[in-house]
Amino acid sequence: MIRRKLGSTGISASILGIGVMRFPEVNGKLERGSAAKIMEFALESGINYIDTGYTYHGGESEVFVGEFLSENDDYRDDAIVATKLPTWLVNRREDMYMYFEEQMKRLRGKIDIYLLHNLKKDSWLVLKDMGVLDFLDSLRDDGIYVGFSFHDTADVFFEIADSYTWDVIQVQHNIVDDHQANSATLAYARGLGAGNVIMEPLRGGSLVRNIPQEVQEIYEMARTPRKPVEWCLKYLWDMDDVDVVLSGMGSVSEIRENVEIALNSQELTEDDYEILREVKRAYRMRKSIPCSECGYCMPCPEGVDIPRNFRLLNDVYRFMSTGGVETEYRKIMDAMERASNCSECGSCMPCPQMIDIPSELRRVHEKLG
Repeated sequence: MIRRKLGSTGISASILGIGVMRFPEVNGKLERGSAAKIMEFALESGINYIDTGYTYHGGESEVFVGEFLSENDDYRDDAIVATKLPTWLVNRREDMYMYFEEQMKRLRGKIDIYLLHNLKKDSWLVLKDMGVLDFLDSLRDDGIYVGFSFHDTADVFFEIADSYTWDVIQVQHNIVDDHQANSATLAYARGLGAGNVIMEPLRGGSLVRNIPQEVQEIYEMARTPRKPVEWCLKYLWDMDDVDVVLSGMGSVSEIRENVEIALNSQELTEDDYEILREVKRAYRMRKSIPCSECGYCMPCPEGVDIPRNFRLLNDVYRFMSTGGVETEYRKIMDAMERASNCSECGSCMPCPQMIDIPSELRRVHEKLG
């Protein structure tokens, strides 16, 4: 397994990391037996970067990782464990230390990287006022690398990136999505010395399942045949500023496939990049709502983020799946920003694209709420 230096840290990380969030469940509970087999196969295959979080699998994810590594000393020393502060649960500075100590116990003292989870502009400002920078300094004094995972637009990224000397930055990027991260933000993070970890390379699997016919036809034009999963992973691994690509692998067979791609696939050519540009264009042409995100409907007096809600509904249509989209709507978006907060006051009308905005917002919530 190829390893890359993670930014300015002393960590040598496998280019393929494993996201524990998508491990199999039975009746809503982490299935420990299957999870252990997946973890063992991943580490035996050379993967050493493990990503978990406080709330994953109802809190069982961190407990499982801690127990597994404690019972398998051969893996523990080489493994790099990254977990995250549940920022939305923090109400005061003391909560930061409380959650960290709890996570340390869950993970049996094995935390190498600690990220501020799900940072957005508003949550970042609140955390700064609470003294999060002092909290991060205290972790670094104890030898723990610190960073953040990001869920906002690229312009907000630069503001947060400039606010602290980050060790690791985790962002969403793939062959279609570039509104949270792109080549410019990744290069900027690298210039600051931060390691770049990519999440959602397959968009929760929606980029490798239920491929639209027009997209499949573009892939088939390539001189070198590749499965969609190889296109997605190679696109990221060929970027100079990417260190680790996290894949939410939920089975041994998925790990085997991803590891084989990491070991054996050829670099993309300029012709290949043209294929990917056409694929991106084809996905973006698929719309349920003809919203151009011009912003004429904003600001909403109730706080609804109308363009973002429409983007989510379009994503359901583009990728023929609600996977990941429901999570963003229900858990990542602020309650005020959701379509359900629309009062139908009509201040967003008329729309230049002739969209009946209040009725389409109702459709968003019916689909995702």
